[in-house]
Amino acid sequence: MLEYTKNQSGGEIKLQIDKQQVGNRIHQLRIAAGLSMAKLASAIGLAGKSTINDWEKGRTLANADRLAKVAAYFDVSTNYLLYGSLTEYVTAVFQNGGLNHSEFNVLLWEYVDLTTTNPNILSSDLFSSASQTEQGVSDPTKIAAALITPTINNAIRQIVPEIVQHYQQTTTYPEPQAVIQAGCYVFRHRIQIIRRTFTGKYNRIVRLLDNVDLYEKLQPDDDLKAYLNQTTGPKTQVQNGYSLDEKYQRQMNKVITEFHQALNRINDAYQAELMACGQGQAHSAAD
Repeated sequence: MLEYTKNQSGGEIKLQIDKQQVGNRIHQLRIAAGLSMAKLASAIGLAGKSTINDWEKGRTLANADRLAKVAAYFDVSTNYLLYGSLTEYVTAVFQNGGLNHSEFNVLLWEYVDLTTTNPNILSSDLFSSASQTEQGVSDPTKIAAALITPTINNAIRQIVPEIVQHYQQTTTYPEPQAVIQAGCYVFRHRIQIIRRTFTGKYNRIVRLLDNVDLYEKLQPDDDLKAYLNQTTGPKTQVQNGYSLDEKYQRQMNKVITEFHQALNRINDAYQAELMACGQGQAHSAAD
């Protein structure tokens, strides 16, 4: 896995090379070519196989000159040896550096809000008892790993191909900051489109309803009761303020709940028809 640190002076993300991963790539290339460590060492001008062994074990990292010789011998780029494929590199930049980038993080979660089909994520009910029962865990960290991490990774996977295509013809991998800026651009563009779709509008409405806090206000609340009884209604009926407010809150909650349920039924029908269309297209392609 790639690791990142922030440059204190400019706030840029610096890449830390994983020696184990570099060594593993060299090992895989050598094995695929049917070479012994000694033969590879000889081919790139090393005296013996011990240096190759140290690289492959992740004990040391080849310097720039020797890394270039290994890359040239196997006809790969030094970028590949250091970071893996361009897809792996871009994905790792997003997963490690992007989540610490304020704009990228905000855009990612807006994208998730608009596209997710996971009701626990959509309703912000991530740490509820229902979610804990469903996942079989009670530790918030484990719940996050079970629900949030896959959701983030899925959103990232959806934009990686577009970023990779953009940089496909470049001879060197782009800097992490450039990758993150490109990711922000793709997220913004997709968000603008998705907000106009049925799913985008449905998810936005559900999020608004979730933010209303419908049922919290109907719990026993002495402060609210005192406030309403002092400030609501004619002076002769001052003691009825809380009861009156509660009566109309219940009516409002009933209307919103019924609307939410009706909206869910429409969404269920849409998702079912969408799935049926997808299956029909798959069958047609197979024929």
